[in-house]
Amino acid sequence: MNILRMILVFFISILLIIVTLQNLERTNVNLFFDRFESVPLGSIILIAYLLGLLTVGIFALIGEIKLRNEIKKAKKEKEALLAELNDLRNYFFTEKGEEK
Repeated sequence: MNILRMILVFFISILLIIVTLQNLERTNVNLFFDRFESVPLGSIILIAYLLGLLTVGIFALIGEIKLRNEIKKAKKEKEALLAELNDLRNYFFTEKGEEK
């Protein structure tokens, strides 16, 4: 799976480089309350792509953390249930089980 991911990232990077090199014309950018004059369009595309990667990475990391926490909770619950099952299995071999 990691090899497939690396190949995919490689091809997307190559495509991004090609798109960047094909868009070298300059444009003006209004960003919030600032104005940037004569910025290459390719660099705008590259920055937008990197910001998108960062955003997706942050959301993926948050999802990963939530899943890991759920796994930890499930493991604790499993251990508690296994301990309860073990107690129930051994119930009849204790003094209480013999009394009833």
